[in-house]
Amino acid sequence: MKIKTPIQSAEFREAAKVFERGGPLAPTCGARTRNGGTCTNPPIKEGKGRCLSHCGPKAANAFRERQKRRFEAGQITAEEWNRAEARRAANRLGDAWKKDPWVPGRTIDLKEHEEAFVGALGGIDVAELAPAVADWLRWKYQRLQIDTRNDVSWMDVRLSKLPARIESAGQRTEATSVKATEDQGMQGLWRPSRGSFDALSRRSLPDQPRAPKPVRQGAVVRAGRPRIRPVCADEQQDLLDLYRDHAAALRPIMKMTTGEAKQWAVLRVLRAYLDEPQNTSAHQRWLALVQATLVPPMRATGTG
Repeated sequence: MKIKTPIQSAEFREAAKVFERGGPLAPTCGARTRNGGTCTNPPIKEGKGRCLSHCGPKAANAFRERQKRRFEAGQITAEEWNRAEARRAANRLGDAWKKDPWVPGRTIDLKEHEEAFVGALGGIDVAELAPAVADWLRWKYQRLQIDTRNDVSWMDVRLSKLPARIESAGQRTEATSVKATEDQGMQGLWRPSRGSFDALSRRSLPDQPRAPKPVRQGAVVRAGRPRIRPVCADEQQDLLDLYRDHAAALRPIMKMTTGEAKQWAVLRVLRAYLDEPQNTSAHQRWLALVQATLVPPMRATGTG
């Protein structure tokens, strides 16, 4: 479609709003959330219909690679790329805090409100708190004292929820203290960079080599009964007597049967049929054998 007039352009933009995020026909992720609803975030290209939060690590890594190529090609701004990288770094730090809340780092910077935040704690030393607890407390201050003014909720955070968080974090371990000494340059606001924290993320690690595909072997010959059983001396004499008694009927069949083993098999089928004439299975096997050996040559002769 080629837009020629400003009126067509305005109509096109108005119709496109239906498919934009939040529109009635806009695609959504649809993953089930914790509150029992469905995720309304837009799906990413690599996520097979899921958003960046529900697509899984493989699709998220592919999304980052595509976003990086777009950034290098100038299709997205540096601000958008840095914001996405900061969000990924904050997610990595959050995953690290689930294992050890004393891992140093921060996901929020209160800037000019930091002094007021320290004063609002009522004598609590932020430096003595676990980094995970201090970061959580800063986010609570941002939402309850800066974005909105809710003194009752902020008081509940200080007096009720904060002691439980401090108790859950426990004491600083020796291993965490050593790591904090090694990563002194990472104090302050968490920024995306190549540091020791990258080891905590699977995305930053090189891809593991795939296991080689199994080499398919040939068919395994299993021990068992052979398809044509060999004839013993007693059975051989019995089958020869059967052949002499029915030589007129068996002679044309034997001429069309190649191989001694198959000829013995023909005699076995005839013997089973004569022993049990009422046996439907034995009767069908004998008819099938006769048709396979005699009927095709008779048809060929008739057409010639």
